[in-house]
Amino acid sequence: MADTVPTDTLEGSKEVFVPKQKLHCAFYQRSLTQQYQLLGTKLNGTIIVAVRSQYHVQDDQLARIDGEPTIYKIVTISRDDSHTPIRYDLVTLQNVEKVGSDNG
Repeated sequence: MADTVPTDTLEGSKEVFVPKQKLHCAFYQRSLTQQYQLLGTKLNGTIIVAVRSQYHVQDDQLARIDGEPTIYKIVTISRDDSHTPIRYDLVTLQNVEKVGSDNG
């Protein structure tokens, strides 16, 4: 989540990423067919991570993968509704800088 924090500059404050929760994830690999289907769509250039359903991820949150400076917007969440004890949700992430670009 981005929060505004004070600085010692003329601007007075800046927005920085402040983590609200930390969770484990695994990258989800799309098939070649799925990748081709996304070409030319708003989901082109996105990544998918799998997280445990218990984490209650919301689509209005931002995310950052540990060790990377990139901040991602959550585009979609595919909820696992299998009702099994261990469930995983697939979270589609898009680089915040590419969200408004035409290149992305």
